[in-house]
Amino acid sequence: MKRFYSPLFLIGFTCSLSLAAGADESWIPLFNQHDLAGWTGVHEVQFDVRDSNLHLIEGMGWLRTDQRYDDFILEFECKPLVENYDSGVFIRAGLEGKPWPDTGFQINLKQDAWGTLVRGYRPMIKSEVEGPAVGEWAAFRIEAKGEEAVLFINGEKVWEADFIEPEEGYIGIQTENRAFEFRNIRVQELGYTNLLEKEEEGFRFLKVHAGPQDAWQLTEDVVLICSGAAGGWIGTTTPDYGDFNLKLDFLVPQEGNSGVFIRHPGQGDGAYTGMEIQILDDDATHWGPLQPWQKTGSVYHEIAPSERATKEAGTWQTMQIIADGARLTIYVNGTPIVDADLDEEKYAKSTTEAAGLKLRPRSGYIGFQNYDGDIQYRNVRVKHLR
Repeated sequence: MKRFYSPLFLIGFTCSLSLAAGADESWIPLFNQHDLAGWTGVHEVQFDVRDSNLHLIEGMGWLRTDQRYDDFILEFECKPLVENYDSGVFIRAGLEGKPWPDTGFQINLKQDAWGTLVRGYRPMIKSEVEGPAVGEWAAFRIEAKGEEAVLFINGEKVWEADFIEPEEGYIGIQTENRAFEFRNIRVQELGYTNLLEKEEEGFRFLKVHAGPQDAWQLTEDVVLICSGAAGGWIGTTTPDYGDFNLKLDFLVPQEGNSGVFIRHPGQGDGAYTGMEIQILDDDATHWGPLQPWQKTGSVYHEIAPSERATKEAGTWQTMQIIADGARLTIYVNGTPIVDADLDEEKYAKSTTEAAGLKLRPRSGYIGFQNYDGDIQYRNVRVKHLR
């Protein structure tokens, strides 16, 4: 088995929260039943996988998702394995704080506070639900939209809240030296468009703008694969992506090289006429000594990532790109690596002969580069910010 190391103020009220469940295909599994891909341990935490379940061993820390979530429906099942059990599930959590996040909220999995909503160490809404017996599974459903949230346990509504903030953060599982197991962890994001939706004659939201049409294929399990036939790009059918939140998973092979175009005007090389967010094997030797602005998550040739956040090539990783007017924020595997105000004077000029980032388009296509070697994308979804 592989191991991964790494609250009194009560209020009551009723609010109205209406969330549509959507189609089943929009659910994204957060746990693959095999390993901890897509999760990162924070502080002292020990988890492993036993009998296809996520098994919490011990520690004082938490396991966070490699992606951040704003409006969502989260479902999971859990069971305590010892008496006097204590754990929790975080939503909209931040990275600051030890051993647990300072911001966001926790749905308590403590034996005498089962389902209580906690902020920091302060219970905000007390649950009257009795915790399960040791070894007994319980089913949770958490719906969050804006500042509103509602919790269901075993199909019964437990509480509603109208003060959930911040507007985006991590989903996490708390360790508090008590053994727990989790399974069937999945999330459905609200307000996002799945760019990989396919129609009978091709993609609904994507088209090949340049290069060989057959270089891009969509598998039955909805993975977009590029064959590596050099040249061209596939992108959205419309150029109206200006202010948006884009999330995706990518798998770059050893020595692989690709990129995500944003605000591409549809003409010229998108790395210079729009912006290219680089995707690369950061350990590659094929390209010679790599410059910081060549690494994954960089704005190619212009803004280097603040730190390396990539994992080994050949494994699935996550990226999030938020373009909001002049503000550009990029996360790789949940780590913030670019936070830039493109209106700053230092972006008025480019490091190449291209226009400076300050002068480049603020709207355009989203695209994926066919450069060299295989590249795979999945769970590609986007939300317009306005």
